[in-house]
Amino acid sequence: MTSAIQSLSLGILALSAVLVLVRAWRGPTVFDRALAFETLSLIVVGTLLLVPGWYLDAALGLALFSFVSMVLLGYFLGSGEFPHE
Repeated sequence: MTSAIQSLSLGILALSAVLVLVRAWRGPTVFDRALAFETLSLIVVGTLLLVPGWYLDAALGLALFSFVSMVLLGYFLGSGEFPHE
């Protein structure tokens, strides 16, 4: 029973990844593409956490890197330059 639920969950994640990639490809603005890639990274993190035997630290590292990169991208798109001291 758990194997069937896990297979169904992986199928739904794969379908959502395809839809997100279509959104990233067809996104009219940079913000749509950035949001699509952030969502894709969350799908990858969910897949890493769903499959047993894969690494939790890789999922947490990817989630942290994705969050920091989206914050910097949002700051850059809002102000027009990267922060510097």
